[in-house]
Amino acid sequence: MAKKPTFHDYLILNRWLLSLFHKKDLATLKAQMGGDEYEGEANDGQSGFFHQLTGVLFFGEGSALSENDLRRYDLNVLRHWWQITQKRNKIYHQELKLKYFQYLSLIFTEIYLDWYFNRREQLTQNLNAELEKYRNEMDKAAEKFAPYQAEDLNMTAFWNATGSGKTLLMHVNILQYLEYSDKKPDKIIVLTPREGLSRQHVADLALSGFGAALFDKNSTSHQPSLDFDANSLGIKVEVIDINKLGDKSGEKTVAVEAFAGSNLVLVDEGHSGSSATDGDGAWLKRREALTKGGFSFEYSATLGQAVADKKNALREKYAKSILFDYSYKYFYADGYGKESLILNLKKGAYFAEHEKLYFTACLLSFYQQMYLYRKHESSLHVWNIEKPLMIFVGKSVADKTSGKETEDQKTEKSDVFRVLSFLAFFLNERQRVEGYLADLVADKARLLDDKDNNIFLRRFAPLMDFAGNSAALYDDILRLVFNAQNGGRLQLKQLKKAEGELSLSVGGFPAFGVINIGNAADFAKSGENYRNEFDTSGDEFSGSLFDTINASSGNINILIGSKKFTEGWSSWRVSTMGLLNMGKREGSQIIQLFGRGVRLKGKNYSLKRSLAGERPKGVYLEKLETLNIFGINADYMEKFREYLAEEGVDTEDIITLDFKVQPNLPQGVKLRTLALDDEYKGNRQKSFKRSMNVDLFEIPEQWQGKIKPPFAVLDCYPRVQALASKGNQIAQSKDRQKQMAVLNSNLFELFDWDRIYLKLQQHKLLQSWNNLRLDKGRLKAFTEQNGWYKLYIPPAELAVQSFADVKKQEGLLIELLLDYADAFYKSLKAAYEGQFYREKIVDEKNGSMLDSYLFSINKTEDGGGYEAKLNDLKRRVESGELAEMVGWTAPNVEAICFAPHLFYPIMVLENKEALPFTMKPLSMNEESEIQFVKDLQKAAGEKGRLKEWTGDKDLYLLRNAANKAKGLGFALAGNFYPDFLLWLVDRESGRQWLTFIDPKGIRHMTWEHPKFGLADEVKKLEQSLNLQDLTLNSFILSVTPYKGLPDDGAAAVFDKTEDEFREKHILFMEDENYLQTMFDMILNGDKA
Repeated sequence: MAKKPTFHDYLILNRWLLSLFHKKDLATLKAQMGGDEYEGEANDGQSGFFHQLTGVLFFGEGSALSENDLRRYDLNVLRHWWQITQKRNKIYHQELKLKYFQYLSLIFTEIYLDWYFNRREQLTQNLNAELEKYRNEMDKAAEKFAPYQAEDLNMTAFWNATGSGKTLLMHVNILQYLEYSDKKPDKIIVLTPREGLSRQHVADLALSGFGAALFDKNSTSHQPSLDFDANSLGIKVEVIDINKLGDKSGEKTVAVEAFAGSNLVLVDEGHSGSSATDGDGAWLKRREALTKGGFSFEYSATLGQAVADKKNALREKYAKSILFDYSYKYFYADGYGKESLILNLKKGAYFAEHEKLYFTACLLSFYQQMYLYRKHESSLHVWNIEKPLMIFVGKSVADKTSGKETEDQKTEKSDVFRVLSFLAFFLNERQRVEGYLADLVADKARLLDDKDNNIFLRRFAPLMDFAGNSAALYDDILRLVFNAQNGGRLQLKQLKKAEGELSLSVGGFPAFGVINIGNAADFAKSGENYRNEFDTSGDEFSGSLFDTINASSGNINILIGSKKFTEGWSSWRVSTMGLLNMGKREGSQIIQLFGRGVRLKGKNYSLKRSLAGERPKGVYLEKLETLNIFGINADYMEKFREYLAEEGVDTEDIITLDFKVQPNLPQGVKLRTLALDDEYKGNRQKSFKRSMNVDLFEIPEQWQGKIKPPFAVLDCYPRVQALASKGNQIAQSKDRQKQMAVLNSNLFELFDWDRIYLKLQQHKLLQSWNNLRLDKGRLKAFTEQNGWYKLYIPPAELAVQSFADVKKQEGLLIELLLDYADAFYKSLKAAYEGQFYREKIVDEKNGSMLDSYLFSINKTEDGGGYEAKLNDLKRRVESGELAEMVGWTAPNVEAICFAPHLFYPIMVLENKEALPFTMKPLSMNEESEIQFVKDLQKAAGEKGRLKEWTGDKDLYLLRNAANKAKGLGFALAGNFYPDFLLWLVDRESGRQWLTFIDPKGIRHMTWEHPKFGLADEVKKLEQSLNLQDLTLNSFILSVTPYKGLPDDGAAAVFDKTEDEFREKHILFMEDENYLQTMFDMILNGDKA
């Protein structure tokens, strides 16, 4: 299957630079650079990477890149790197070495700047040649880009993942540009999207030895006033956020013309202002005005996502200027950064109840990291693991500028109060929380994914010592997370000396958390409305807690606020992240948050996560190298999926393969079958709704024993959306995770039966069931019966500790009754419509004519074997030649091609659980069905045998679809859909025999089972339809033996003779003559 092109495939400049090394992609170039052992300087002053590359690259005469060029570039890069890291090396007591992707980023920059300043015309020609090559290779998938012009070349961009060291690349780029440029730039400007990020850049530039200053508009000059720090490099850099630039100078902005000149501009997240709201392109114009006559470097982790829309004005610009591509897919694949588990609890039924459980699981995941960190702190130093930090992030909004609070500001505030309410719940309702903790640690399923897997299965294995002792676990959470020696009320305090901060503590114990929000005073005032949950007060003396987060002596474990507090702020500590009400609009910012969270120092500052074989035993280092993201009603999962798909990152490591099956209808014969008569469906004159009145809970006498009893099913397990990185997959639950429970009928006397009856009436009216009668007097009596529902719910959810728990069970009963009413009405409607059939000809549109198979293959488990086999099968099937199917085999997979069957192949899987793929639909998955088809095949292959049994009549077979929409079923035989339709056709007379066949086990059925009556029902149907030259029959072929052990043979189970079974058209497949007997009965009647 051809891979769908992504933006990675359209990067013209990057393609040209790779071609200089005779490579088409980064992976193959990396392979020639060796491993981490080649990082740093070799004995001769060149880099280890240089020696690796020159050892394998061919530098022929006339090559665009010579060995001497590469040697010079290499020495430049090492020199610049040493200049900007010498201070850091002293602080970290560790030499920072260039990673291979940083090295290549800077080598590519050297090449580009050398050509730009010294061979510009040739650079333009080569890039246009690469553009033409791209067009030819991509063919129809190529996007139309205009040829390069000389004025296009004064910009390059780096698409590098967060955590890959973009800041250090920027600093080296400054030195590289100054070395190649033939004249000194008028200004060196770092342009950022936000002021918070500007402050961070000033600090980082100073650490690299630059003189850096934050823009500060003054009133005495058009020029910004700049107060530079002393610097060792003698280079001054001005840092400004784009929002302070305007077309004209204003109160808070300066005209862009104040920065006019030949500038070197370094743009961080340069696409951030290119949103749909910037309709006139003013932001882009200002940025280009800064770089006109100069040069710009741009840096972003999300360039591909920013220009995903092909109509984006910057898409072509970035496609032609991205110099290096080291986006997240490369970063993760190379082992850099943490693993991740991304969850989201969507709003729905019982949301408020499950939210507390979900929050508890979130807090327990964080506590587990704290527990492991404290327990193994001394052995974790070598891995550079920081003390874990939990952050909660809500929507960020603009600062309050008027007396009236905006809706967004209310949302931001309510998000934070939601977190506080949970923390208060954890502290105030210890008994309930201990119940949650006990189930989570004991692996009792409380939260499932969409495949019914326990989302936290085996994730709390390090806490198994607390199994059965949830009280001790709760106390330790108080100690490690809340900094408290015992329980107490949550305290919210406004820190008067720290702008925008509020502290969180338990009773009189030290603060464990800090809130960073726009208007702290207003928030504290609103907090007084929550006095039933926590206490609110002011603190006149304490300083900033936010500033202590990255300090080794800091006590802050939880940070709460909006996204804006992360702007310009970074920490190696982030290990668990809660996202509240995040929507698709925040997609790029969420991905940036994700990038900040997955950063990891790693052993020897390698930035890499550990490998399984090198981890110390019993430390669970992998838990501390995992970023847990918990979303609360956050509509971002699709955005993440799109992002990871665009990046080529497998989250489930699944590929899909589908192929059409081949129809095999007979030539010259029109096979006759039955279908429900449309005149009796829906709201037509003869329909159920207009023809028959029924009472809820009472099945009409004529249908009793013939239809399946209506049944209600309610699943109250919450479903959590999940995305896990490849090394952190959700454990597959091998046993049933959901538990069944029953409502406590002793509570029924406390229920509001008027309310229950009214809910049923409202549901009836909503569904327009005008012919359904409700009797309030029968309602309670019915609910007290057993066996009319299945309720899947954690048993702890039915514990009664207050009247609210009684009301919860009342609500559950209402939902069950509504579901039962649906099932009851549908069942009776189907029974009514199932009395009326019409004749129909089988064609390719028949619902049982399968269209295709869909295979979902787990690449990791498969290793390519089954994928290749199934692709070969697809080729053979789609050739349309039945003979092509001969010789295809695969372990535990069979493609049955039985010539009389109306389509091929019939796919059969054995030992399905062991296969590395799933298949839809499972057309045959029972042994009895497979045996029946193979027995027919065998008889057809034995010379003349099948022809003898059928009286030389043509035989055709079709696997029946098992649902009303597609298959042929019989409502008055227990809503029975026989497995097969079998035709015998006499071509001379035109007569047909249609037989409904169901191979199955019958051990668990009763003699009165509706399916045992199908043979009689089809004969009645044949008479009522007055069919001409079409005889109907039905057979159950029992794989359960007639004779056998006393407790498993049909004779023992039913106490009936074999003749009695035959009278009901039930034959036993253990009898080697069962097929001959069946055909005799079809052609000659029951007297055969």
